[in-house]
Amino acid sequence: MTPGKQAILNALEALALSMRKEGVWPSTSPSNEALNSTVPFAVDAMDFESWLAFIFIPKMSQLIHSDAALPEMEITPAARLYLEDRSTSIIKQIAAIDGLVQTARVEQGMAQ
Repeated sequence: MTPGKQAILNALEALALSMRKEGVWPSTSPSNEALNSTVPFAVDAMDFESWLAFIFIPKMSQLIHSDAALPEMEITPAARLYLEDRSTSIIKQIAAIDGLVQTARVEQGMAQ
């Protein structure tokens, strides 16, 4: 595993910890139907915090562990929109993840 991908995994773990610390980690898992939503951020089926916890963090971890290509992404704007000012440390953590993913994509020659 590259140092960049390890840094992303560490940042994902830090995001999960921050969410738990701030009390925004969801207490229940979404339905299978919600997990299969194709709408961006699954806004039709769950709140943003649930999307982070049950879709984003697991999916990114899976991509890294399987050595798959990292997606072109920027979720900080959505975090600012959905979390507003109530979770600034979580928004900062998400911004860090966006940056780490972009850096890893550049290192792998995947940035456009």
